[in-house]
Amino acid sequence: MDMFDWGGWAVAIGSGLIGAALVWGLSASARPTAVRKGHVCYLTYGWPVKCLAISLVPFAILFVYAMAHAPARQIAMAFVVTVAFLAITIFVNYQIFFVKFGYDRNKIYFSSPFLRNASVPWDHLEFVGHSHLVQADFMEVSGIGRIWCSSFLNGYDELGLFLERKADALLTPGS
Repeated sequence: MDMFDWGGWAVAIGSGLIGAALVWGLSASARPTAVRKGHVCYLTYGWPVKCLAISLVPFAILFVYAMAHAPARQIAMAFVVTVAFLAITIFVNYQIFFVKFGYDRNKIYFSSPFLRNASVPWDHLEFVGHSHLVQADFMEVSGIGRIWCSSFLNGYDELGLFLERKADALLTPGS
């Protein structure tokens, strides 16, 4: 691309702005409170996020088709891009449709096809961090592993406030 091809620059800037607006919209569509079942708060994804996740599947199929028809000199790059897009599609759809995460004052509840159901007390929480690669927060919990917490989750804000209060209670002597 020519550095002075303003049409190319406009497309690049425009696509960046569209992507940023999409991420903002998905984050803004998340409700601040979690779904409650009894005393447990469950973090869930709303329909806009689920629609986006499902829409990745036909694009993944299109990537496979394009890779299969790539010229011989481009097959290695097409393979790498296709595998990366397939991995992202599988990871996103797995997290959105198959992983369930909830909590109450005493325990963390988690279920997934690989781990099945687990419930552990909060003292199993080892670390809370943020992944710049995945652009999501996470919690490391012994007995469960890494729990991803995207800002697209309904209840994400409520979980943040809960964790702040939980940390204050753990750090304050005599509480």
